[in-house]
Amino acid sequence: MSFMLENPTCVVTVTYGERVYLLAEVVKAALRCGACRAVVVDNGTPATSKTALAALRRELGADVLHIVTLADNEGSAGGFHAGLAYAAGLRDMRFLWVLDDDTVPEASALTILLDKWRQLGADESNAMMSMRVDKNQYRKVLARKTLHWVEPNAFFDFNLAHLWNGGKRRARVEQGCIQLGVAAYGGLWFARSWLDRIALPPRHYHLYFDDYAFSAQIPASGGHIWLSPKSQLHDIDLSWRSNKDVIHPWLDPATEERRVFCSIRNRIWLEKPLSRSRLLYGTNMVLYFLVKVILPNLLAMLLRLHSAPAFVRRLRLISRAIRAGLS
Repeated sequence: MSFMLENPTCVVTVTYGERVYLLAEVVKAALRCGACRAVVVDNGTPATSKTALAALRRELGADVLHIVTLADNEGSAGGFHAGLAYAAGLRDMRFLWVLDDDTVPEASALTILLDKWRQLGADESNAMMSMRVDKNQYRKVLARKTLHWVEPNAFFDFNLAHLWNGGKRRARVEQGCIQLGVAAYGGLWFARSWLDRIALPPRHYHLYFDDYAFSAQIPASGGHIWLSPKSQLHDIDLSWRSNKDVIHPWLDPATEERRVFCSIRNRIWLEKPLSRSRLLYGTNMVLYFLVKVILPNLLAMLLRLHSAPAFVRRLRLISRAIRAGLS
């Protein structure tokens, strides 16, 4: 614990809507883990949530809980941009631990990150990532030991070239940790000094993949991101993608249009600069929609013929998102 106190960690998180009851659980768990401080971005929450945040600050102490207030909801991109910008000025904090407002760390999660970081050489160029046990992509990384990154020419990780190039790149494994090329916000732990070297999350992304755009700068700048499987976080709120077994969320009329649009547009924004072959990237995009979105959901759409106008509107939305991403 003395090493942890000598090398303090500050939590950075963002909350919105009526979610302070979730946030409180996350922040308190992180402080019990050994974090010294927390920066919470109030992302345009209603008055009731502001009251709850003020009560939480009184409970934890104004020196422990710092609140950054945004007048409007600026999405995850604007929220984490503001939170990390504030945390960059906390010169007495050596490390930052980015958490979603619904990802609760286990009691040993931070200690394990620190221990693994020291085993990897105690080098500030190494960022660490806690394991979100409820996220399928991290379970796949752990099982397959393949690199989780933004692969050139791939669309949402779909790449026809895997048929002839040997498949996905293998990830390095050191000290029981697995190399990542990008990371989500929830669980990313890194030296605050990185914020003097890389850009803050891109606000114009608004929602989705702003975390990848931000974290990708670490390996691009000579650093490393390591997933530590034993440092575990648990989601306490269902994702909007959780209904995927019934119908793909992009096609589900119940899914908010803004989420679908930003998810597709931003992924293209992220991938397009890395594309080495416009033909292969375009082919992967078309095949992805056919193989992953349209064909597996034909039966569900046929069973919901009464919703045909909604499906047509959703396909037009997807088309607009693609054009926005490519423009």
